[in-house]
Amino acid sequence: MLSPSIENAQAPEVPEFSSRALEFAAELARRYDISSLRPLLESCRNFARQDTLNVAIFGRFKAGKSSFLNCLIRRQLLPVGVIPVTSVITEIGYGPRERAWVQYAGGVTKEIAVDTIAEFVDENLNPENRKKVAVVRVELPSLEEFRAIRFVDTPGLESVLAHNTDVSRDWLPNVGLAIVAVGVDPPLSQRDIELIRELNLYTPKITLLLTKADLLDERGLSQVENYVRKQLNRYWNDAIPVYPYSIRPGFERLREQFENALRQEAVARSGQQRAAILNRKLDTLLAECSGYLSVALKSAEAADSERQQVRRKILGDRQGLEDSRLALRLIVRHVSTNLRTGYEKLLESREREIRARLLEEFEQRWPQWNSSFRLAVTSFEEWLTRAITIEMTRLSNQHRGDFLEPLHRAGRQLSQTLQDFRNRISERTMEALGVPLRTTEVDIEPEIPRSPDIRIGRLFDREWELISFLIPMPLVKGIVENHFRRRIADVVFKNLSRLASQWEQKINPALAAMEKEALGRLDDLVATLERLLASAGQQAPQIRQDLEEAARLRASLREAQALQPAAPQA
Repeated sequence: MLSPSIENAQAPEVPEFSSRALEFAAELARRYDISSLRPLLESCRNFARQDTLNVAIFGRFKAGKSSFLNCLIRRQLLPVGVIPVTSVITEIGYGPRERAWVQYAGGVTKEIAVDTIAEFVDENLNPENRKKVAVVRVELPSLEEFRAIRFVDTPGLESVLAHNTDVSRDWLPNVGLAIVAVGVDPPLSQRDIELIRELNLYTPKITLLLTKADLLDERGLSQVENYVRKQLNRYWNDAIPVYPYSIRPGFERLREQFENALRQEAVARSGQQRAAILNRKLDTLLAECSGYLSVALKSAEAADSERQQVRRKILGDRQGLEDSRLALRLIVRHVSTNLRTGYEKLLESREREIRARLLEEFEQRWPQWNSSFRLAVTSFEEWLTRAITIEMTRLSNQHRGDFLEPLHRAGRQLSQTLQDFRNRISERTMEALGVPLRTTEVDIEPEIPRSPDIRIGRLFDREWELISFLIPMPLVKGIVENHFRRRIADVVFKNLSRLASQWEQKINPALAAMEKEALGRLDDLVATLERLLASAGQQAPQIRQDLEEAARLRASLREAQALQPAAPQA
């Protein structure tokens, strides 16, 4: 649910040829039952309905994204810090009065005070997004000059908080104009290049913001800027403008330079920018349509006696498809089988440290407890229950990324296996029909589970209550103290094993869901190809006509793209 001012806005006017391209792609997906096109088709439809342009800021954690936005809107609205802070997508745009909304994962929306948004987007106040916030939206009257756009602050990438990286990557398909924030030290990494490549799938409008320019003198900044431009030009030929930036006093010229370019690109030409981004999405959509239709056409032109042979050449026999399915299952099975061992090995490395810390605290507390056996046992149990719970919770949070790593590894392996299957299909269609089928496998993103609730078992039996008054503490003080020391070691070992088990129980269902998704994608691709390869000869004229129309619409989209004015350089 959007904020009221957004909900009531009129849908933007889409150019006639873009609208035709969208309708035509939807018609092709329906008529030929190309189900794999539906996610991309829906993405294009959603973008066409938006009345504002999303200007999203991406980058590694501590790259200065939130600081940049605070500076741009002239207000300390977003939390900043020396550790990863932003954990939730935050959208900021113009509104006639100051307002803020929290939209929860379940769809419920709640209005909040603008100055309290940190309670929902700050990693320290909402760790691991336990409040289940989907997005926070803010409207400010002070942003009237930017009323055609909506700024989007995203969690930092590559921090130890894996869920933050996942949130940002999941949001990539929604991008309009992208700003990639990169600090001057280091100025550009391979991960930054990969991020820009990913963004380029969804938008042709990407700007690089070279933040923290105040860390360098003028000569050093010029060298870094030239280096970054050179690296970018290796891939994109001056298509990505670079702007040095600093929020510090004395760098007003750099800020003015960037803001002027932003006004020209995203505000004055917001309609043109939206059209260019939509056309990029539509061109990708029509290209995939054409690939599928080319396969259908070649099959339709083949003799009936050859069609089954072509199918076998492309898809292989039933055993080959079963082997592909088995490969996907084995990936998940291998990861799942090694979960417990891996977790126990990880936690074993922390056992001595935790035991030593608890023993040290026990030494400090023991003199306060040893006046009576009953007091000693009661106090020790209360303290150890609380202390071990704190230790296990801290350990679970510190190593959350390590616990989730097998899940992400399985996702990467499943996606790569499916992409390899698609590549083999493309090679076989080229051999059998003379046309490749170039389709890209969208990464399988796991549904990230919450950290487990730490459960501590009972530390003592209760029989001691019946006889505690009979035990003279002066006679057993040393025995009790040594017993408590051994008990601390036992409790640490037991609860480390329990924590490994709890995380295993969290990850296995997520792995099963990923396996189901991967198998579904493979079956869906096979079913789509089987339907297309079954195209009869009488369908060939219609398929040719559809391919010609798709080519004509793609040419129109590219022509419109070529007419777009180039982005101003700094």
